[in-house]
Amino acid sequence: MLQCFTLVMLLYGADADAPSARKELDTCAERIEELKAQGRAGELERRELERLLRRAQELAAELERTRQAIPAGPTAPSPEELRERADAMRDEADRVAAEIAELDVKLGDARRLLRAESDAAVARATLGGPTSSPLAERIRVLAAQRASLAERRARAEAAAARYEAEAAAAEADR
Repeated sequence: MLQCFTLVMLLYGADADAPSARKELDTCAERIEELKAQGRAGELERRELERLLRRAQELAAELERTRQAIPAGPTAPSPEELRERADAMRDEADRVAAEIAELDVKLGDARRLLRAESDAAVARATLGGPTSSPLAERIRVLAAQRASLAERRARAEAAAARYEAEAAAAEADR
């Protein structure tokens, strides 16, 4: 009887997709422990213990079948696949770098216009004209967009490096 209980406890650790069987097994195990702790050798307790042990064996077998029926996890990508992913990330980084270069041109143009306008704004300020400029706001927006693109580029470059390192590690494992 102790062997059965040991078997149940060993199989208890098996992964299972059947929570109801797991819950019932937990209940059986608790009751078995209670009966063993009481240490009474009465006929009723002995029968209940045997019944619980049989049920625990059935549940453990069910859990084991369920665990065996679960398909193996996805296989790791091949080194070639990882290198392709790294290339894709480098392409993304290059595309974002081109967008950054385009924004840099727009930022430069807007800053030159703002400087030219500020010279005129100084003249207008002395004459009492309006001094605020939508160009300053445009420069702030363009700078924020550039910062966002710079972050995306850094993430893409980091992902490319990570994929390349994983490919090297996978190749070394072969």
